[in-house]
Amino acid sequence: MARRDARAPRSSGRGGPSSFYRTVQLFGEVALIGVYVAVGSLLLVTLVPSLAAGVAALRRDVVGGDTRSSRFWREWVAATRSLWPLGLAVVALALLLLGDWQLATSGVLPGGEIVAIVVALFAAVAIVVVLRAAGAWSDDDGEPVRAVTTRSALSRGSDLAAEDLYGSGLLLGAVLMTAVLVWMLVPLVIVVGGLLVLAVVGVEIRRRTV
Repeated sequence: MARRDARAPRSSGRGGPSSFYRTVQLFGEVALIGVYVAVGSLLLVTLVPSLAAGVAALRRDVVGGDTRSSRFWREWVAATRSLWPLGLAVVALALLLLGDWQLATSGVLPGGEIVAIVVALFAAVAIVVVLRAAGAWSDDDGEPVRAVTTRSALSRGSDLAAEDLYGSGLLLGAVLMTAVLVWMLVPLVIVVGGLLVLAVVGVEIRRRTV
């Protein structure tokens, strides 16, 4: 990432060269953030902090702020310090739900179909809340919110998920679409984080403007 040149053309809202430039620039930024999120998530427990730092970076890009890679990694460290318990909880919950899903679909559990549906619904809700919580780590300008903890981020994420059901549906749709993309072409997993970050930022912009 590099600090955006103030002389670079911006979108005029009427299409044309500047609009095309901005679209291409945004696509490149999302792809690069996806790479950063993927690398930052290698420890697994740092998945949520990586998403939080990615959301902050893309928000800064939208408002023309600092998008240097060094800034991303500084905020990755800060997000890891405040959100690592949530990252650990997400890994534990994912393993638990995976075990429950395998048991429910194995055919040895009476009523396994119902259990599988419940597990899938719970996983969907958990994913949306976690994505919303990652977005709560920074403000609309991409600056870290002071004194954010796992509890406060989860609380904010839960509130947003319940208040903006349409946006939560859009987030879930984005998750399903990225899953399909990876299923079709596994190497695309490297940009999944960027696509999810874009979904979080887009849903928040929609919520404020609708």
